[in-house]
Amino acid sequence: MQHTRSRQLGASMLEVALAVVLISVIFMGMTPLILKNQDVTVAKSLSQSYTQFWTAASAHFEANRSAYISAMTDGTGADQLCKVNVDSMTGAGGEETYSADVHRCALDTSMLKFVSALPASVSDTNAYGERWVAIYKLVYDQQSPPQPTGGVEQLVVSAAVHGQELTFVPSTSTYDRALTAAGFTSGSAGVVPDADRSTCVASRSSGVFEACGSGWRINLGDYLSAAELQAFANRLIN
Repeated sequence: MQHTRSRQLGASMLEVALAVVLISVIFMGMTPLILKNQDVTVAKSLSQSYTQFWTAASAHFEANRSAYISAMTDGTGADQLCKVNVDSMTGAGGEETYSADVHRCALDTSMLKFVSALPASVSDTNAYGERWVAIYKLVYDQQSPPQPTGGVEQLVVSAAVHGQELTFVPSTSTYDRALTAAGFTSGSAGVVPDADRSTCVASRSSGVFEACGSGWRINLGDYLSAAELQAFANRLIN
């Protein structure tokens, strides 16, 4: 789970790995980030897998920047660009992930393999059985109406592209292990809490849904539509 800001080719690239609900068919889970007695091994593997995916997703976006900006602006070409869970050999099938509400496009490991941005030998799933998903989102200013700045934020999440909307059961040990694992991604990692953890909050009753790391926090509502955020909220106990 990682968050940094950088500038490249005029884009504000935000990289984060966390657990959220992306669309109705993609359920992010607060699954244990690392396994008991295997903390170091699994955490390092997760960090390496994440870095490989983020690097490939970033390079693919920059190589096709104008096409993705068009897709995020009004949906042009989104049915071909913004997809997850496709056949990595043919590109067939899958689900479209374009959101007009937040001007967002997303693709996963299978899509990056289909466009040859990742080697075919790369596993579809990461260390905890989910897929990496890259979310690209246009940045708008504060004018009325808001105008695009030319910047794009990139959010990398770990997602289960198939799954059930299971309720999160708060676990202090799981959350603590997730924080520990986050440290293996150059100290810029973060997590989405499974409850109100004081320093980072996910709470249906208070309507606050965050992802946090060392010195940073983001509002999940900035990346999810209202329906998606509600789906995430429904999985919390409180």
